[in-house]
Amino acid sequence: MRVLIAYGSRYGSTEEIANKISEYLKDLDVESTVVDVKKEKKWPLFDGYDGVIVGSGIKISKWMREPLQFLELRSHDLERINLAVFISCISIINDPEYAQKELLEKIFKETGVAPDLYEAFGPLIDMSGSSRMGFLDKIISKTVITGLNNDLNLNLDMNGRNDLRDWDKIRQFTEKFVNIIKKSGESLA
Repeated sequence: MRVLIAYGSRYGSTEEIANKISEYLKDLDVESTVVDVKKEKKWPLFDGYDGVIVGSGIKISKWMREPLQFLELRSHDLERINLAVFISCISIINDPEYAQKELLEKIFKETGVAPDLYEAFGPLIDMSGSSRMGFLDKIISKTVITGLNNDLNLNLDMNGRNDLRDWDKIRQFTEKFVNIIKKSGESLA
């Protein structure tokens, strides 16, 4: 089996998730190709793939432009292949229903895409010196961290890496998608 993982990442959290999914797929004897649709100008075709996983980082309730365009422009082709979609967003921490309904299901209605599996994962909020965030984004993130610390007692570090991703949930997502592909292949046989 082969899976294409197409993602867009602002600060690296979604990129790390895409690469981890690729590792999990390898553990399940599934080949994968990981493509950053923000950097790659020529997106691969789906020939030879048994499934496609699309991931996007979310900032201020907005998908990255490139993964969204990937879904929109490839929606017709995505109807004929097993599809999973994930996002990496802060909303899953304090409002999981909003993340599911507004950031995933609403996008599917708008794009006409009907994935076989979808999930919202938590973010990485990296306030360390190695962060890819710019000055303004760090100020906004500090406000978010303060609110989460106050509202949810999370004890997030204002100057460090705060990894709010559930790696076990990401592994389970990968396993579920592989099972979907296998069942799809069995029904065609």
